[in-house]
Amino acid sequence: MDELVSKILKLKTSGKVGLTLGVAVVFGLLYYTMFYSDMGDEIARAQGAQDALKQERESYERRKTEYLAYRNELTVLQEKQREILRALPREQEIPSFISSIQEQAELAGLEVLNLNIDEELPEQLYVKIPVKMEVRGNYHAVTRFFKSVSELRRIVNVEELSLAPERTVQDKQTEGPVKLRARFIAATFRYREQGKG
Repeated sequence: MDELVSKILKLKTSGKVGLTLGVAVVFGLLYYTMFYSDMGDEIARAQGAQDALKQERESYERRKTEYLAYRNELTVLQEKQREILRALPREQEIPSFISSIQEQAELAGLEVLNLNIDEELPEQLYVKIPVKMEVRGNYHAVTRFFKSVSELRRIVNVEELSLAPERTVQDKQTEGPVKLRARFIAATFRYREQGKG
């Protein structure tokens, strides 16, 4: 070892500088291969894991946004369905419908002459329930009745309306408004369950 040190000391300055640089390069290469390259690999792996987590988070956020939008849309659709089912009930509820129609006719000042429930007419999403009616009263009573029917909670269509003047013996003796005989179909509807009539 003393011999090596004495040989190094005998070298010219340029040789000493070259030897120092060579030793520094060797130590640099050793440091790079032992520590820095491993650390670089770890950094690359950590960066890859971070990128994967970032993509997963973005995917989660996108799915969360889609889910919340879907849930809001579902809530709106369910509320609309509840509103429709209020107007378009699942069961027939014919007795309550008939009583409400008769009540509206009496409140309007009409005399119900005839009321017949016809056969149900199934459609794709609903079932139509026609109710043939014949009433008697003055024009204003008839219009009040139709207005009150239009304000009912359930859907009611008035179809095939015919109006004809009718003067009874009592009407001829008094100078009141002309009585009308109104014939029409008050059609209501109910929701049709899939696979059922």
